[in-house]
Amino acid sequence: MTAWRSITTRRGDEFAAELDRRLPANREAVLEVGVGTGVVALGLRRRGRIVIGVDLAAAMLSRAAARLGPVVVRGDARGLPFADASVPNAISVWVIHAVDPPEALFAEVARVVRPGGRYLVCPTNRPAGLDPIEPILTALFARAERRHPTWRQRHVTAADILAWGAQAGFDGHLEVFAERSWVTSAAEQTQSIRDRVWPALQGLDDEAFEKVTRPAFEALAALPDGPIVQRAEADVVVLCRD
Repeated sequence: MTAWRSITTRRGDEFAAELDRRLPANREAVLEVGVGTGVVALGLRRRGRIVIGVDLAAAMLSRAAARLGPVVVRGDARGLPFADASVPNAISVWVIHAVDPPEALFAEVARVVRPGGRYLVCPTNRPAGLDPIEPILTALFARAERRHPTWRQRHVTAADILAWGAQAGFDGHLEVFAERSWVTSAAEQTQSIRDRVWPALQGLDDEAFEKVTRPAFEALAALPDGPIVQRAEADVVVLCRD
């Protein structure tokens, strides 16, 4: 396993720990809407949870299947391939900003989650303190938006999630994680761009990908060698289905 994959798995495990203690203690199955590469689901499984994953991106789903086995399915969050009231609980981590319209996602989760179930939603991290990586990625995503055929940046707040959840019939409240830190490097971030781990980079043709990413590669190459500490704050919105 590469250093980058090891760090990604650790970060997924940290989120899984936070979500696990906010899920009901009955250990019923959890649906991850937007399972991605499966790192959060893997962390929940290590804590004794039964996890089912759904994602629209085939490349991401293949990585999730390699980690989790045949418990993931390809599907659109706006039309989940599950029966009404068939899911005990659900989670989404860093997904809502990529779904348009988001109201359709919340309506679908409300449809499939059983009465009494929970839906835990994490918006993207908020950078804490100086971070040499964050402005490089912000500029990268802005360039990607201008050239991507479908992807558009959307800043989603916890207040947005609470409003969309209420519209779908959830009662909700906000909880804040403690500030988190992790060690990365310019080389690891470069590899994550090459692997197109972000939705902003998926769907770009080779020419667009080269033009979008070249300034980021140059900026990362100009950073000092060695470890870089990143810090961020994170929220989780706890939505309850009564």
